[in-house]
Amino acid sequence: MNTKDILKDLKELQKKQPDLIIRKIKVGLFKHAYIVVNQSVSSGDRVNDFILKYFSSKNIFGSNVIKNLRKRIEENIPSINYIPVDNVEKLYELIFSGFTIVIYDNSISAYETRGELDRGVNIPQSEPVIRGPKDSFTENYNANLGLVRKRIKSKNLVLKEITVGRETKSKVGILYMDNICEEELVESVKSSLEKINIDGIMDVNNFKSFIEQKNVTFFPTVLFTEKPDDACRFLLEGRVIVTMDNSPSVLIAPTFFMDFFQNSEDYYHKPFFATFMRIVRFFSFFLAILTPAFFVAIITYDQEILPVSLLINFAEQRNSVPFPVIIEAFLLMFTFELLYEGDARTPSNRGTSLSILGALVLGDAAVNAGLVSPVMVIVVSVSAISSLVFIYYDMQGSIRFWRYLMMILAALFGIVGFVMGLMLLLINLCSVKTFGKPYTLPMMPFIKGAQSNALFKTEISKMKKRPEYLTKNIIREE
Repeated sequence: MNTKDILKDLKELQKKQPDLIIRKIKVGLFKHAYIVVNQSVSSGDRVNDFILKYFSSKNIFGSNVIKNLRKRIEENIPSINYIPVDNVEKLYELIFSGFTIVIYDNSISAYETRGELDRGVNIPQSEPVIRGPKDSFTENYNANLGLVRKRIKSKNLVLKEITVGRETKSKVGILYMDNICEEELVESVKSSLEKINIDGIMDVNNFKSFIEQKNVTFFPTVLFTEKPDDACRFLLEGRVIVTMDNSPSVLIAPTFFMDFFQNSEDYYHKPFFATFMRIVRFFSFFLAILTPAFFVAIITYDQEILPVSLLINFAEQRNSVPFPVIIEAFLLMFTFELLYEGDARTPSNRGTSLSILGALVLGDAAVNAGLVSPVMVIVVSVSAISSLVFIYYDMQGSIRFWRYLMMILAALFGIVGFVMGLMLLLINLCSVKTFGKPYTLPMMPFIKGAQSNALFKTEISKMKKRPEYLTKNIIREE
């Protein structure tokens, strides 16, 4: 590389980016070294203590030292991460990643002097924890790796790194257990990421559209978590996790339908209680989707299903409502969507006011005004509360889609439309593939050996095998 041309380009770039610092230091009588650093992403104290302090030392100006200055610089500057630079593209990537560049003669070296621009390890925000570890991933790539390695102290934990984004140059890490994970899965994830050729990726969630296989479904086939204990649990099952610089969550692949009914806290409770909660979540899924549609179907077409006393009660409640039952249901569901999004985007100190306004003032006023019936408020509330059992936003989104589709089919065809919608839901679930495996494993097709940690939960001491559909090494306990 021609360092003169590089210095010329750097000085031109400095006119556009004032935070780019170029320091010329005299070395001996006729030699100069150049220190290049971006002060926005670097630590001034580290640059001063590790780089400039070395060059200010008088003992480097001896004639014998000048001849071997490059070697002396590499050996004596106290930086844990030293990188020789061999191309211009790598040079700019290192500068804007917090490295200090030392240019001397025709050699260029980079020393890590990153600034602390990340928040510390905090409790999870989107995945509340009652029992279990309360640390979460942060935007610091190395800190995220440390949170994983703190839990899995094994030489079999493998890390493969790639760079994604022509402009962002984001560092991406693929972690897996070499003695557990299938090689085909690792290569599939790695090749999908290497094919990305866009200008920038801001968060690991952006990888979803590149990694997910083509399926006609709204159900998520990859999972995102900000909890290191969850990530490590999935690693030990034979899955791959993908982490990225500046992203506070990791991606887990592959993900199956039953994973969304499990929670990390299930592993810190007695098996009976964990099993009970998984069954509750399972039925909540169908309640959230089917309840409004079933009510619309029986009120619109199939009133004979109801007992006469209950039918008369419903008719009296809806006597003053001016809208058809489907319009009434959509009106309430849309109101709930507004409240849900408003609560999610509202600062926590104002969220309580929004909840009181929506639940008490707006709901009570709508019933008293005769716009909606009390029974419809109950039906929509049961459906909405059931969907909130799921903490993963992607699953909540799929529930919303199927809820509205079922309501439309029930409004058009009654119970027949309701059954059609239910069959479409089951067919869609059974047709989805995630990395070549059925999405509904291990329930359909049924795998007896994997039922100990599917819908039902057994003691950890009895879970002596890993799921055979996930790993090449099913033995968990020798």
